[in-house]
Amino acid sequence: MIEQYILFSIIVGIASIFILKFKILDFKGTILSIFMGNIIYLSTGIIGFILVIEFFIISFIFTKYKFKQKREKGIAQEKEGTRSWTNVIANGFGFTIFGLLYNFYNTDLLLIGFITAIAVTTGDTLATEIGLLSKKKPRSIINLKVIEPGTSGGITILGTIAGILGISIILISALSTNFLTDYFSILYILIGAFLGIMIDSILGATIQSQYYCVKCNKYTESPTHHNTKNKLVKGKTIIDNNIVNLLSTILGSIIAILLFTSL
Repeated sequence: MIEQYILFSIIVGIASIFILKFKILDFKGTILSIFMGNIIYLSTGIIGFILVIEFFIISFIFTKYKFKQKREKGIAQEKEGTRSWTNVIANGFGFTIFGLLYNFYNTDLLLIGFITAIAVTTGDTLATEIGLLSKKKPRSIINLKVIEPGTSGGITILGTIAGILGISIILISALSTNFLTDYFSILYILIGAFLGIMIDSILGATIQSQYYCVKCNKYTESPTHHNTKNKLVKGKTIIDNNIVNLLSTILGSIIAILLFTSL
């Protein structure tokens, strides 16, 4: 056990060097991800950790995919795609908590919550990054009116399909490694994760803060743009994209758990 953990620590240490070198995460984000990675490994074992790594790799690849094209449209991830500690918490808090609770209580309920949380974050990332490349403009999830790309609460057919694909990748991995052995749970996780992504869009369209930059005439989720304070046009100041991601991940997991207990 000790030897395995030492090997795990060495691998994480080497991976952290690459994370910083390629600016996948900033320094604080890297340190926090190491801490959370240790919790997940010690709570759920190597398979649970691998599922999280899958999300991490998918997130990096598709954030960088056609990044220049996204940047030219003004809809690319900020800081050239480098994620911060707030992004790490927003995406990782849900599955870290469910993983930790699973370690203490060892019930299928919490395992489903853990897998669903990873599925939501993976699916939502793919839905966002691939959806931004859609040739058709997104539609508001609230009223289906056409809105500008990058506007919170927008959905596209391409992004929705990508989101389902992301969920499926996590589910297939959990099944193929026997981390998930109850085949009925597949449906609960699939529904919970998909609804989690939809909740993300609903919250984004309603209570998430949205700003308008007068310099480039674009809507943005950032309160500042071009070193200038933007005008709040929608939502609550304290509710940003990270808060929405955190809430949707936890709510999606809770839905999957409730389905498991009631059906």
